[in-house]
Amino acid sequence: MIAIISSSPHERAAFAALCASRNWACVEGDSLRAVKRLLRDTRLRIVLTRHQLSDGYSDDVLAALGAAGLRPAAKVIVLLGPGATAAQEARQVSLGADSVHRDPVRSDVLAEYLAKYLARADSTAAKSSRAAARKPFRFAGAALHPVERRLRHAGKVALLTPREVQLAELLHESRGEVVTYATLFHEILGSRFRGDTSNMRVLLGKLDASFRSLGLLFRKSIEVIPKTGYRYRPPQPLRLAKPRAALHTAAA
Repeated sequence: MIAIISSSPHERAAFAALCASRNWACVEGDSLRAVKRLLRDTRLRIVLTRHQLSDGYSDDVLAALGAAGLRPAAKVIVLLGPGATAAQEARQVSLGADSVHRDPVRSDVLAEYLAKYLARADSTAAKSSRAAARKPFRFAGAALHPVERRLRHAGKVALLTPREVQLAELLHESRGEVVTYATLFHEILGSRFRGDTSNMRVLLGKLDASFRSLGLLFRKSIEVIPKTGYRYRPPQPLRLAKPRAALHTAAA
């Protein structure tokens, strides 16, 4: 997911159009406050940020990404004004920016940087997915085997579709956190979320049916946040009641 951070609506619209022309999923933010909100709700791979924002600077954006544990995996492109000095450009690099561009920004060059960083992120994610796929994991009360695409519980087995497995893996990796529709559509369907959640509702329903065939209520572990996305909460293990202390009666 690409985050476009600028306090200028016109600039955000221009960069969003650039992403749309390449079929890249993106989200927009107008401030440092918006960045912090996006960090809670969205998996950011690239942050394209204007140096000066309405409530902070790209320095603060880099610090927020670091505090969220996303650096250096998430790439940061900083945009400086035409009067920026070489010292200011060097400072952004020293703070961790992966590339720095001065106005006027050339959209063709910027697009190639975005393409390069996305390709690296996809390669890293693919390697991580392959490594994780070797290990089954517990999900919503069942054992999920990603390579075999099998869901197992109490001696029963359900065969999942590839997209059901992708949805399960994404929710499991983000357990306790909201996975936005923008992330779901980008990661699973390879498309940009445009407000219609029907495709994701159908996929969630298919996964729920697979769990029901094993006698499990998957939807009890899923919170649907209207117009936002899904949150997976792992079922809590049952706790055995502690035995009451034996009552001792005095001998007559």
